[in-house]
Amino acid sequence: MLSAEFVQWHRLHPNATTEQAQAQLTARKQVLDSSLTGYDLLVPEQDLLLRSVDILLGTPGGDTRTSPEITGLVAAVIGKTVEPWDTREELASGALRTAQWSRGRDDALAAVWSAVRQAATADAPVASAWNAVLGAPFGVDVTRTYEQLTQDPGLSHVNLGAILALQGDPVAYVAAAKQKLASLHARLLGLSVEIRLEIGANNSKCPPEGPPSAECTAAAKKAAEDRDKARQQTISDVKAGLGMVSTLIGFADPDAGKKAKVIGEAVLTTISAISTYAAAITGRGLAGSVFNTATLAMTGNIFGAVMSIVGLFGNSAPSLDAQILAQVKALRDEVRALGDEMRAGFARVEAQINTVYANMMAQFDKLNAAIAGNTAQLTLVQQQVAQLGLRLEDIAATVLAAIGDATLHDARADINKYIGYLENFGQPIPTYGEFVGPENEFHLTATQLAGGAAFVVPKADADNPALDPTTVLNSFGEARSINYLARVASGRDPSMVEPATPVGNPTVWNLGAQAYSMLMLQNPTYAAQVSASRAAQIEAEGTRIADLAASFGRPVDGNANSLITGLVDEYLGATNELSAALRAFRTNEIQVRWEPDANGVQVKTPKDYDLFWDTDKQLAPAPAKADEATVPSCNGTRQIDRPGNVRYDLMSNVVRTLHYAYTPRPDEPPAGVRELPEVGHCYTPSWVHTRTTGYGTGVIRYYGKLRLQIHSRFRLNSSSAWQTSRTADFTWPDEQVYQVDCELFNCDSETSPDQALTQKWPSGRYTFASAATAVPNPALDASLTPTLRGFLQARQRSMYDRVRDLSTQTSGPVPAALKKMNTAARLLQAYTRLGLPNALDADDVLSANLFGQYQIPVNMPTDAKIGNAYAKAGGNYAACGPAPCAPDPSRPLRDQVSLKLPCEPAVDSSNLPGDPLGDCLVTSARSRAGALTQRYEVWADQMTAGLHRERLPWLNDTLTGLRITTRLTHAN
Repeated sequence: MLSAEFVQWHRLHPNATTEQAQAQLTARKQVLDSSLTGYDLLVPEQDLLLRSVDILLGTPGGDTRTSPEITGLVAAVIGKTVEPWDTREELASGALRTAQWSRGRDDALAAVWSAVRQAATADAPVASAWNAVLGAPFGVDVTRTYEQLTQDPGLSHVNLGAILALQGDPVAYVAAAKQKLASLHARLLGLSVEIRLEIGANNSKCPPEGPPSAECTAAAKKAAEDRDKARQQTISDVKAGLGMVSTLIGFADPDAGKKAKVIGEAVLTTISAISTYAAAITGRGLAGSVFNTATLAMTGNIFGAVMSIVGLFGNSAPSLDAQILAQVKALRDEVRALGDEMRAGFARVEAQINTVYANMMAQFDKLNAAIAGNTAQLTLVQQQVAQLGLRLEDIAATVLAAIGDATLHDARADINKYIGYLENFGQPIPTYGEFVGPENEFHLTATQLAGGAAFVVPKADADNPALDPTTVLNSFGEARSINYLARVASGRDPSMVEPATPVGNPTVWNLGAQAYSMLMLQNPTYAAQVSASRAAQIEAEGTRIADLAASFGRPVDGNANSLITGLVDEYLGATNELSAALRAFRTNEIQVRWEPDANGVQVKTPKDYDLFWDTDKQLAPAPAKADEATVPSCNGTRQIDRPGNVRYDLMSNVVRTLHYAYTPRPDEPPAGVRELPEVGHCYTPSWVHTRTTGYGTGVIRYYGKLRLQIHSRFRLNSSSAWQTSRTADFTWPDEQVYQVDCELFNCDSETSPDQALTQKWPSGRYTFASAATAVPNPALDASLTPTLRGFLQARQRSMYDRVRDLSTQTSGPVPAALKKMNTAARLLQAYTRLGLPNALDADDVLSANLFGQYQIPVNMPTDAKIGNAYAKAGGNYAACGPAPCAPDPSRPLRDQVSLKLPCEPAVDSSNLPGDPLGDCLVTSARSRAGALTQRYEVWADQMTAGLHRERLPWLNDTLTGLRITTRLTHAN
């Protein structure tokens, strides 16, 4: 920029002395040095160019406006020249801006260098001033001969002399140059393999959504930055070599030289982008870390590189040069390899990136056939790739509203006809009168139609409680809803002042303003006749839109504003409501049983037991049935007082849980039906024979000890047989005659066990209670465990299936909590896209927690992450085969798309739903909301310190371009 302006100043001051020339160049350099911020130096090259021109044009003392080289640089960004295959509407929307710059960059820079070289060669003061101010810091002498230039260390690995020695043989000359070109490409692509391995490792250490692992440290970040610095130097050296060799090829074959240069630039852009990315992501999640570039930025750079290659083949007959095709294929393969390795990482940052990437590669793959001669296919590929630019802009900035409305019919028709008129029709627009037509249409679009009812959601809709913000934003997008969002913001944070007059739709404004700039720049003579106030009116409306959008993210007193923090708090509050609703649903609808009362009426009864028990852990005891006062005989009607060691709470936990919780059906049975498990006690007395006396005397006496067994029994329903779960067993130590048999006369007698027990009881009850042996029945527990497990798993699955169904409903505690979560999350997405677009573009953690695979959980109609999680949990039970499933405590969390296994560490473990999926969902939501808060505060600190600024980048670029175009085409 300084060189371009300086050359024009010299043309207007041909007699200036060395001192005057050096003073002029020094002063203008100081203007840029003092005006460009650290943030400016991080923006893409074309944006830095426009910013620099804007500064120079706004500071008297230079000859920026009249410099043809500066006009050429600006035109390379804005799009003064239009290729035959360009879709004019996409050019006007800015979707092809990166490709436009890549396409025109080398020619524009070459024009500047050529002008500087010519001026310096002809005029010593120019050479001295340029070398002293601009050349010396980089070791460049503008008057250096070709032979001297070839000795530059950056070209040390390129033997230019060997190529030049073959100039007498054009075929050998070009072949040698292309061979050297191939070796340089191979060196770059080898570097790429190394970088991709590093990216894979860094993605694991510093995951996009956080938190960082123990290996993600400030020291690791510094080491990665040092590696990137070394790689960038290598890339810079190779770039010099590629540029020089491409130039040499161009001497013999201009078309091949241009293609070689563009392909080389695409490879360099790609490798440089992924190297920077590899270093940038090592800081993800570190406190205070700010990224220079991140996933979205890297994807945009690679997209621009691919787009520049696609555009190579639109100007002339397709080239069949095998080496060029080989280099295109090598880059394609490398980009594909990166995409394959990054697929999971892309999804974790922003779900749509993979879609854009896959579509880009699909079009890239079609390029071979197109290059081979299918011109129609080539045009289709080019236009489809251009459409991807819109999708990429959609991700990085804001949801673009449709511009196909009939209201814009005339504007779109004029864009199609008048943008690139010279390229379309071989002559300029014939008359000023005809020029005024599209000028007026584009002005009308930006200043009036953009604010029309077709493109703006009325701000009063924010006052209608029946309108759900999530529905409004999902239906119309952020651009169309900007006034609605301003009213919502004002209601939530009174410091957010909504504009008295609604602003226009930023997308529609951008279409009109961009078209207006291009029309002016392509027709400077006519543009000079139009009042500058016309462009000023467009600029004023664009500034209002940009300022309103920026206000949504502007910090207050050094902190994230209360609109942003309030929405995070609201989201957390909604997750607490969801937690309570899920817990209540489980308690009131899942862990319940229909039990008949004395009259047979079925009563819904809550139950408190471990719903998620399995054999991998101890089963907690369930409440036991109240014990009866007496115990009946197992074989009669007699009863005895129940001893203290015979109780239902002494039965096994499996039996107790089945008796307490089990039901054969999930719904209400008919009145009077009794089908629930039963427990009971019964006793069995018996004699333990000890000895027999009296044989041969005529009186035989049988002696024994009294034994009492009291069985605690279980059956699954009243139709099943009783099964003993536990037996209390005691034999009294005293021996007695229990039977007498007389052989000679009638003196037989017998004391039954029941009679003996009557004599022992109740006094013997206490001896039994203290001395009886308890005999469990583990075989019964083993036989009943599958039944219990099957019952619990059926209830678990039922809960997840029913919550999934609840997630699709509109009323009730669960839907109400989900709606609040959706509203807070969707508004956070909208306000961040509009108010913090540059932070969102640069910060993977911010993007991942708002839009990625592991974003803050939401349940929107188009993104039902929570409902899908419950559907997946239910499906995991269905997929395991016949009940019960094998033990697996992680079953509800297995293969979840938006939740991690193991679940993220809990920031706050209070007020959880009480089931594995619900607990993981709520703790993940809290963890991710905390990460969002931390990132918002980091960017608030950066903006407060003046190290970062926010404005919708595509809208800001159009504003800057419009202002520059107006100054370039108007002397005053």
